Amino acid sequence: MADSSPPEVVLDCEAGRRMGCASFCCRLLVRLAPGEKPPTGKLPAERFVPKRDDGLCEHFDAASGRCLVWHKRPEICRKYDCNEHELLQVVLREGFTTLSALVTSQARIPAECRRFVPYIKTGA
Repeated sequence: MADSSPPEVVLDCEAGRRMGCASFCCRLLVRLAPGEKPPTGKLPAERFVPKRDDGLCEHFDAASGRCLVWHKRPEICRKYDCNEHELLQVVLREGFTTLSALVTSQARIPAECRRFVPYIKTGA
């Protein structure tokens, strides 16, 4: 019997990196939902997923540009859509790679100049 579930629509992260997103989502603060277990099993301080010295999530694999815990990533990561985040536009235009520089820049991109990471269908 064929799977009749509808295809899942997700962001094309590889296209986003080619556009210059610099793995934007993996630089954001990620707080676990109440009752959510961390992918590694060990509970981080303040329930935030730890960052490496380069500002990226500890689960980000720099060699592949992929999440090492993709299938068990935190709920907020599964629901996050970078296209809805205004600061992604600044990253795509200005090339920021640190969250602190991005936030303190106060740069903004007018709505008519925005670019969006494409979506892809999976499981179809």
